[in-house]
Amino acid sequence: MRRVMFLLFCLGTINLYAQVPELEPTSVVDTPYTDLQVCDRVAMKAYEALSDVEIALLCFVEEDPVLSHFYSGNCSWYCGGQIDSVTASSALADRYAAENAHDFSIVTAWVEGVEGNGEGEYLRYSFPGTCPRITTVLIHNGYVKNWEVWYDNARVKRLLMYYNDEPYAILNLQDTMGLQSFDVGILGHEERSDASPAWSIKFEILEVYPGKKYEDTAITEIYFDGIDVH
Repeated sequence: MRRVMFLLFCLGTINLYAQVPELEPTSVVDTPYTDLQVCDRVAMKAYEALSDVEIALLCFVEEDPVLSHFYSGNCSWYCGGQIDSVTASSALADRYAAENAHDFSIVTAWVEGVEGNGEGEYLRYSFPGTCPRITTVLIHNGYVKNWEVWYDNARVKRLLMYYNDEPYAILNLQDTMGLQSFDVGILGHEERSDASPAWSIKFEILEVYPGKKYEDTAITEIYFDGIDVH
């Protein structure tokens, strides 16, 4: 009886995923690795009051073609976009917490914390009802801090994306350190006010590229872009 129930569960899961569209990256942008000399030049400009971490982040932003768009004079989703919280089903340790997956830093990452490769573990991003709508998801897959760490740890191969806890799309990620962009339609409220309900996007690991040394699966960053900002 237990075996029959398990088979029925598996068949139901397969049928559920069969109805979910699969998305491929629309673009992949190489990850820049800013050296200390560039950081020193940035620091000498006008950032003497900032911490070393803030200076490093500014260096990375200046060199990254996507982040420079987010924080340049041209307005992006982040001009008005808000995230109430980033949570995860598990984390390997405090230094690999969910918040690392949206701190605009390639030297930190979320790493799931269960036995095995982490299939079924997830990140959830919660947004207020007033938040601008999202049309694009951008992902730094794996632990992209450096090549050795990236190869040693597992990376996501297939990521099930939920919108308000309903399966929405499967993101097929390439096994690359580049920043992968996915067009995901329009998510969020067209009419945004304090009375509009909060909403969420969840990313669940379905399948991974195995790490050379560890089973732990990492995601360095998930960013967003969209509409409703000027």
